[in-house]
Amino acid sequence: MRNLLFLLLVMCLCSCTPKPATLNTSSPQDGEITYLIGYTGGWGGGPAYKLENGKLYESVDQHNPGNADATVNGNTFKALKSATGLQAMRELASGFEESIVDGVAPGFECPEMAYDGVCPYFIIVKDNTIRGWTLSEKGTYSDAFKSFMEEVGEALTEI
Repeated sequence: MRNLLFLLLVMCLCSCTPKPATLNTSSPQDGEITYLIGYTGGWGGGPAYKLENGKLYESVDQHNPGNADATVNGNTFKALKSATGLQAMRELASGFEESIVDGVAPGFECPEMAYDGVCPYFIIVKDNTIRGWTLSEKGTYSDAFKSFMEEVGEALTEI
């Protein structure tokens, strides 16, 4: 009987699927740049997601405070375990180039909020300087900026 139980246990353990491989958690920029994304507008927009030192975080407060500085400094963040979210944030970070925001003044304008709409935002914190941008339907932007901000929206969907 004991041998039969042992055999059943071995069969069960062998049929278990292995744990998925974890992603490399090293920072894409040596930890000196922090990236945040989310939605602003509507009923507070939603949580902020942060990539810092190669780790993904989510704001505890589920409402965006309405500007880049308050989003960075006014939120408490908790670790978020989402392999797809981490990968999406890493892709955004690695795909961002300063030329994308050339000619787009930092700001959090979202006229859609008057009608309960939302605008995706992207924030960079580098050398204690906070810059953030939104994509509003009412703004005039370069194709590169629009394309990048659409990627921000896709990353938010993946998270």
